[in-house]
Amino acid sequence: MTDIAAMKAELDGLVREQADRRALREQQGEEIKARSQEYMTKQVQAAERYVQHVREMAQRKTKSGWSTDRSHAEAPSAFDAEEYPGAAPSFAPAADARPVREEPRPSRRPRAAVEEDEDFNNPW
Repeated sequence: MTDIAAMKAELDGLVREQADRRALREQQGEEIKARSQEYMTKQVQAAERYVQHVREMAQRKTKSGWSTDRSHAEAPSAFDAEEYPGAAPSFAPAADARPVREEPRPSRRPRAAVEEDEDFNNPW
């Protein structure tokens, strides 16, 4: 009988240890989730600050006039030739001024084979 009582006590101890380990694992899992949530929240806040900063810089560029973005409509220039019928033609090249090549480019010539020469194989 004492063997059975000892085995029950050992089994109870193992069950209790397993329950404690499970509780510890769950607690650690919850802590990891909380830390991950906090980290991701900080990452989202940093990304939002970055996006806001980029938007502010874009607004500053367009307000100050040094924007290189041509997506917004430009006001017509006072120097446009269309506005003045007798004006000299514009010196800026037209967008389609480059000739388009219809024929393919010639391929490179193959290199000439090295001619065998008596002096070429001289070991001197």
